[in-house]
Amino acid sequence: MSTTLKPGDAITHLLARWQDGETPASDTLARLVYDELHCIAVRNLAHNPPDGFQPTELVNEAWMRLSSRQDGFASRGHFYAVASLQMRHLLVDLARMRDSGKRSGQQVALTVRLVDPGAQPMDLAVIAEAFDELAKLDARKARAFAMTELVGLTLAETAELLDISVPTAERDLRFVRVWLAARLQRC
Repeated sequence: MSTTLKPGDAITHLLARWQDGETPASDTLARLVYDELHCIAVRNLAHNPPDGFQPTELVNEAWMRLSSRQDGFASRGHFYAVASLQMRHLLVDLARMRDSGKRSGQQVALTVRLVDPGAQPMDLAVIAEAFDELAKLDARKARAFAMTELVGLTLAETAELLDISVPTAERDLRFVRVWLAARLQRC
């Protein structure tokens, strides 16, 4: 008896096969997730992308990093969250290289929803530094913020992936927005 998997289940199944080294699974998975990864890349590049850097390049670079990842993905949502964070790390790396004079190009900026809705976009390297500081202080709150603000997951999806309640996720986000706003005002 043949059962048809739902798209999310199929992706989760293919992720496990991909991580077991099955080339056909990798090809099929790439076709299934490409459009969503491209949308995530477009969101990540929405504000002043690095000079000439395209969403397709960001997807390809993130895919290579994901391919070399040693630990698995618990679900489709976990995969997309990790993919988006990989894209963010790539953009931060580009911004840091630019700032160190190794790469010329436009300034990379990012708008994050903080407590002050009138806040201007900031340099990605400044936000990344503040975010790294937050991750050292409270990793769960940093992950909750990244999943909702950078990946675009809903509060319910974020709460499920972090194994916390939705009200806890809401409190985490309120804390992070206030903390980041205060931290970024010092810059």
